[in-house]
This record gives sequence, structure tokens and C-alpha cells, in this order.
Amino acid sequence: MAKKPSEESFNIIRAVSAVAIVLYHYSYSFYEFGIRESGPEFLKFENGDYGGIFVAVFFMLSGAALLYNYPVLSSVKEVLNFYKKRWLSLFPAFYIAWIIMYVINSKRVGGWFWGGPRKNFLLSFIGMDGYFLHLGMNYYCLGEWFLGGIIFMYLFYPLLLFLWNRARIPSTILITFLFLFNFRRHYFSSAPDTNIFIVLIKYYNSHIVISDNMCLWTCFMDFWLGFILVTYFLPAIKKKNRKTSVITAVLIIFMSLPFLLVPLPLNKLETCTVLAVLTFLFLILITPFLTGIRAADRLFNLVSKYSYGIFLVHHVILYGVMWLVKGFVFNRVSSLIFFIPLFSLITLTGAVLTALSNFIVRQVKRFKDSFT
Repeated sequence: MAKKPSEESFNIIRAVSAVAIVLYHYSYSFYEFGIRESGPEFLKFENGDYGGIFVAVFFMLSGAALLYNYPVLSSVKEVLNFYKKRWLSLFPAFYIAWIIMYVINSKRVGGWFWGGPRKNFLLSFIGMDGYFLHLGMNYYCLGEWFLGGIIFMYLFYPLLLFLWNRARIPSTILITFLFLFNFRRHYFSSAPDTNIFIVLIKYYNSHIVISDNMCLWTCFMDFWLGFILVTYFLPAIKKKNRKTSVITAVLIIFMSLPFLLVPLPLNKLETCTVLAVLTFLFLILITPFLTGIRAADRLFNLVSKYSYGIFLVHHVILYGVMWLVKGFVFNRVSSLIFFIPLFSLITLTGAVLTALSNFIVRQVKRFKDSFT
């Protein structure tokens, strides 16, 4: 399969989302560490939180990028090759970072089995320790639940692609229904057990303990929306001239304001999903105005290239640094200024992790090739 030219807007969306999610966790750390005065306050808006928006954007981008690069998987060999590439894109860097943090945590607590029974190592081995952390203690060291969600999306991608290519409309209706049902199921909790639908809802409420934002239906919906955006909206936006793009971008800003400023009768994640779609479209629209600026191009490409490494290490570095400065006094301006070197350190560490992972993968491949 011939490789498509890279889509510039994907780099911008990935980079902006990476910065936004780190800034969100940075803002939250001011409350966690009780740091005096004020942080950046990039936390909540009237109907939700910014972390929810940009996590949804990341899932949409993952769906869009996969469909853009792998629109067809026509054989078992292509499916296996897809899984191999996805595994290499995730697990070598994760294992390296996890091992380092596991050793550090073990030395800190004075033992090797601080995460419970040894079988719990399996969750880390498959990258699900953050996703299933709500079930109890395990050997979770870095990253967060998002990694597990992405692994599930990669695993299900061949099936989702088949549904997209063979049954697009009914699959969209079904996934949308399940997404909305996930957030509105509490309305049925007190209803009498009069039919199988109510019984299933009550079973779901009692046994599916994972939070709504982590639920696979949420991940599927955002991922599927990425399919829709890259298929129908990206080509349409790329046909717009610069003047029309500016007008559309301004309209998107005005459309977003009620969700940000006015209390609405919507679930938080429903609101975040709508704003994530608008953010995704807005960033595509402004891409032509940013790609012509050399410094901006380099910055977006740099952050995008190392976004996975940034994601893996940002919690560890963020909390380590904030522990050191918890006695300082910040105001809104100084906290934003301090974010620049902090994010630079996170990016540098993510870049080193990525380079080390790539080096080890190359050496293993070279060693393997020497015997074939």
C-alpha cells in the first residue's frame, strides 16, 4: 500500500492537544500540592473540563489518522502488519519508561511488590494498568487510562474499519445510541423491571463500574467521529479559500461560547464531545495560516513527533517538579511563564525516550536480520 502524503493539520491538532492536556494537569497540580495564590486555571468551564475536550480530540485524531493511512485492510497479512506497527508505536517506549519508574518506585517504598499480587504485573505488560486502576492497586507507574483506551481502539480498528466500509449508516446510528445511552442510563435506574431493556440498564449500572469518560462506548464514539471528520469534513474544509476559512473559524468560536459560558442541560462528556468536534474543525481551518510560518511549523512538528513520549512521561516529571516548587508563590502570569521550561523539559524527556526506544527496536531488528 502506497503511503499517503502526511496531513499537516494532524500535526497541529496533535501538538495543540498535547500542550493542552499537559497544561490541564499542570493547572490541577496547583490544587493537589496546595501551591499558594493562583495557577493557570486551565481546568473547568461552565459545562465540563478542558481535559475532557482534548482527550476526546486525541481519540478523534487517532481514528482520523488511522482511516487516512489505513483505509483498507484487505487481508489477514495486512491486519497482522497493522497490529505489528501499532505495537511497535506503543509498547517499546512504554516498557522502557515503565521499567525505569518501577525501579524508582520500588526503591522508594523499599520493596518490589508494592502493587499487589504478582499477577497484577500482567496489566502493566499489556498496557492496561492505568485503564483498570479503578479496580484496585496494581503496578501503574506512568501514563494514564488513555493508553488503555487507545490500545482497545487499535485492537478493534479492523472491525470498525469493516463496519465503516460495509455498514456505515447503521453502525453510526448504533454507536451513537450506545454513547448517549451510556450517559443517560441513570434516568432508567428507578424504573420497574417491565422489559429486557430496563433489566439490561440496571445490570449495566450495577456491574459496569468504569467511569463514563473511560467507558469504551465513549472511546468508540470519539474514534468513530474521527472517521466521519476525516472522510466528510477534512476534504470540504481543504476546498475552502482563506476568506471562507476565516469566516467559518469565527463562526465555530461563536458556536462554542454557549457550551463554555452558559449552563446547559447536557452531560459533561456530551458537551466535551461537541466542543472536541468544534476544536478539531477549527484547528483544520487555521492550519493553512500556521504552516507558512517556519518557526510555528518546526514547533508543531516537534511537539507532534514526540507527543506519545510526552504523554508517557508528563505526569512523572510534572509531579516531581511541582513537589520541588510547592512552597513558592505563583500568580496567573508567573505560573504560565513557569509552564514554558516545564513543558520543554517534558518534551526533551519524551524525545530522549522516543530516541532510545527507536534505537533499541533497530538493534533488535538488526540482530534478528543477522540470523535470517
